[in-house]
Amino acid sequence: MSGARLLSWVVFTLAVAVIVHVATLVALPHFIMSRAISKMGVVNTIHHGKRVDETARGVVQPSPDLLYSTCPYDLSAGPLHVHAPVPPGTYWSVSAFDADTNNYFVRNDRHAAGVVDFYVVERGGALHPSGATIVTSPTRRGLLLFRTLINDESRFAAIDAARRQATCEIAAR
Repeated sequence: MSGARLLSWVVFTLAVAVIVHVATLVALPHFIMSRAISKMGVVNTIHHGKRVDETARGVVQPSPDLLYSTCPYDLSAGPLHVHAPVPPGTYWSVSAFDADTNNYFVRNDRHAAGVVDFYVVERGGALHPSGATIVTSPTRRGLLLFRTLINDESRFAAIDAARRQATCEIAAR
């Protein structure tokens, strides 16, 4: 094999490697999250999952000790208002993920005084109530994931009822 031909194969191989690398780091996470969000139901609405069993796969590697609720969002219609009571005496959290699967916000029961109330907004997006807690989403679309621990089986009904009081909707203008 001549030196020029070897060099062209090396350049070709490096170009393919760069394209695959960039596609994997940039395009693939966005594609995965887009597919996941499209399967979760209506956007800007909270969806409460059933109790996890061996068939559950809506959340990657779900725990049977947790109740999951999700809110796929699209901020094109304005800020998203999130309001959720935090059940006392158990672990609870809400995590926000952007369209590229990056986790950009988390609150749990230790950082919430009985309730969380915040607005998810786009960078440079619409106005929101003054004094409100604002969470800026890096992307227009994303996902909120709520987790509630069933730490006592006798409290299951109360824990489930508390999580079902959460709301996730476009803020009134």
